[in-house]
Amino acid sequence: MTGSSLPLSAGQEAMWFLHRLAPESAAYNIVLGVRVHSALDEGALRRATAELARRHELLRSLYQEEDGRPLRRPAPGLDAPFEVHEATGASDAELADLARAAGARPFRLSEGRPYRVVLLRRGPADAALVVAAHHIAGDATSQWLMLRDLLDAYAGFAAGGTGGLPAAEVPYGAHVAEERRLAATPARQRAERYWAALGEGTVAATLPADRPRGAAAALRGATHAHRIDPELAERLPQAAALARATPFGMLLGAFQAAVHRSTGLDDFVIGCPASVRMGKGASDMVGYLVNSLALRARFTPDTTVGEAVSAAHDGLLRGLSHLRHPVPVPQFAMAVTLLAMDRLPVPGLVGDGNGTDGNSTDGNGTEYAGLRLSLLDLPHMEGQFDFNVELRSGRTGLTVVLRYADDLFTEQTVRRFAEVFERMVRAAVEEPDTAVSRVPLVSTEDLADLLSLGAGSDDW
Repeated sequence: MTGSSLPLSAGQEAMWFLHRLAPESAAYNIVLGVRVHSALDEGALRRATAELARRHELLRSLYQEEDGRPLRRPAPGLDAPFEVHEATGASDAELADLARAAGARPFRLSEGRPYRVVLLRRGPADAALVVAAHHIAGDATSQWLMLRDLLDAYAGFAAGGTGGLPAAEVPYGAHVAEERRLAATPARQRAERYWAALGEGTVAATLPADRPRGAAAALRGATHAHRIDPELAERLPQAAALARATPFGMLLGAFQAAVHRSTGLDDFVIGCPASVRMGKGASDMVGYLVNSLALRARFTPDTTVGEAVSAAHDGLLRGLSHLRHPVPVPQFAMAVTLLAMDRLPVPGLVGDGNGTDGNSTDGNGTEYAGLRLSLLDLPHMEGQFDFNVELRSGRTGLTVVLRYADDLFTEQTVRRFAEVFERMVRAAVEEPDTAVSRVPLVSTEDLADLLSLGAGSDDW
């Protein structure tokens, strides 16, 4: 490794491997979009795009190989990846499609910046703004930090100032160095033993496929959003407290129960990507700062919903104790994570809608950086796993965003699973002593319809 090259983190090395397998895939693009309902200074936005890379070193780097090993090379002289496209006359749906396409283009990590900012201008005070990056240079938190820093820099430039962002408190290299230090400690060996024992004798859960599985993953997908009954979501924190679990622990137990009922598996593993943003400066760092947990679930015919919640909560705590050590965990095909929408760094952007259909989640939007903005929540990271489930929790409720491999599953199957999950959440809140095996999978009305078909009572 030459003096101008830098090592990657373990997560980045995995991302590089996946990128080399399918360099044309957008499965590992992270994307965030907003609608801009104000006049916008194009020159200030272009300068802000360059300032974004000046603050965050991973965004001004190339990713290459040397002697068969992946590495990062600083490349500060590259042009800012800023694009403007006219979308005059486009409908809302057409504008959303253009924004999706802008975020889904593959990145040439060896040749150019691992991010881009795209402005789709429909009118003088009507545009869509897309911020996209490759997962090797960011994570779910990073996409919101990038948007915040882009808008902060824009506000400064648009006001005639320098627009300069403060320098990053801690370089990403410090995270890599700490990761390598931990790899040499006895705790790493304990983590390896823990994960090896957890995966012994179990399988990676996934739903029964609607279509034959190909020899290689297609690395593409689709997204379905399911909004949990707001009244049920409001009762969740208190129910979790009574169960001596966190709200996420309760949701996780309900999710595992839904997988059990939907698959018939009584011993399986799912995954949970979790943040390793620990220590000074990490909260504002754009970078790959995620390790994965594997979570094992076991069910018997008598396992209650409350027992599933307690087991999920305990398993999550045990897994988190080994989180900082990037060692191999049991393979999984379904991943679930929680996103706290109220803690996002651009306040007020997320409204009351589910925000996954390409439209604004809040017709009124929010004021930030002198602009009127509303969320344009674009599907992304589709096809990484069979199912990649994001639980979006916040002031306005709980939405389940299911990104799924559409070469394997139909939307009907995914929608049905989301409904089963909500029934398990309701059982966890209202009837935790009920056996998981006895929670109904369809509503009373749907069951009556099915029984009427079997009895031949309909007038055909």
